[in-house]
Amino acid sequence: MLRKTVLLVLCMCLLTGCWSRRELNELLIVLGIAVDWEDGEYLVSFQVVNPSEISAQKQSGDRPPSTLYQGRGKTMFEAARSLTAEAPRKVYAGHLQIYVIGEKLARRGIGDFLDNTLRDNEARMDFNVVVAKGAKAEDILKIYTPLEKLPTQNMLRSLETSEKSWAPTVSVTMDQILSTLSGDGKELALTGIQIIGSQKKAESKENVETFLPPGRFRYTGIAAFKKDKLIGWLNEKESKGYTDITNNLDSTSVELKCSENKYLGIEITSSESRIKMKMNNGLPEAHIYFQTEANLVDRGCREVNLKDPAVIGQLEQQVEGVMQSNADASVKHAKKLKSDIFGFGSTLGKQQPEMWKKMQKGWNEEGFPALKLHYHIEVHLRKTGTTGNTTIK
Repeated sequence: MLRKTVLLVLCMCLLTGCWSRRELNELLIVLGIAVDWEDGEYLVSFQVVNPSEISAQKQSGDRPPSTLYQGRGKTMFEAARSLTAEAPRKVYAGHLQIYVIGEKLARRGIGDFLDNTLRDNEARMDFNVVVAKGAKAEDILKIYTPLEKLPTQNMLRSLETSEKSWAPTVSVTMDQILSTLSGDGKELALTGIQIIGSQKKAESKENVETFLPPGRFRYTGIAAFKKDKLIGWLNEKESKGYTDITNNLDSTSVELKCSENKYLGIEITSSESRIKMKMNNGLPEAHIYFQTEANLVDRGCREVNLKDPAVIGQLEQQVEGVMQSNADASVKHAKKLKSDIFGFGSTLGKQQPEMWKKMQKGWNEEGFPALKLHYHIEVHLRKTGTTGNTTIK
């Protein structure tokens, strides 16, 4: 009996209590954070949920589904704590979805303020990070969005969908940023987001009361960093090349001109890429291999005979040419910026470690700009649709 009592007491010592619990009605659930740099201080905006407005049991009311609280400070911690002067509860970032960085702050450097986020034991590192292109980050979180009540949910789902179906965007999470900034041989690249139309109207409820909202957001371009500072933007063509090379391409569209103002539409259904670093005369060269599957979805020119195998081969070669052109444009711009956002240096370090040790110190300034690239692209056009050569006149 004594032995059982002692064992029971020891087991009770291992049980954990709820000493650190916080009730839900004591917290502000943060779904989006925007960080800007203004007047020598951080301006941090927290988009928090209004639970009563998104409840399924309650019809839409007069209040917005979310509220924006803002704080300022010399550090991120000070800015976050300063908003308690007006917020009725303490913020909780365990459900954070979107983190928006203002372009001005991104050009100044993101390493210092990200350090605070990485030290927060409540925040999960799987939220996506984007850069506000030509705008303040706080303005992005003020937009009324259609379909989804919460703007951050709309932004998150749009980013995930466009990454799978539209090549110029790529989702990057905070833990991936940490890995990139902590490693060697690869620079950071983040998707940009900008406001289209009227910012003033986008901030009012009237924005979602029309068929075409007068103000909305759009993911556009990829922000290229060097160390932790934004140094330039890739355009749409260059962004497609970036996702191709870095094996982030799932699906996209390619237009092939077949006559004056007429095009064939090609859907890329899957694509895989890999990089092989080879030595030539004592210098590294990058060989990039693409394996791509595609379907024909638009036949703008009736004279193109889709039943002819030779024509299919020609179309495959044209798609290969477009992919190489996108990749060339992307690498050319990155070399001009002297920022290896593709990770050629990192690949060199894994495949040719001795050579990397020699070139690591001046890689962005000398090694990467001088790197020769060779493309090996294979495109297979699998389907031409159910109608083949259509009979429509």
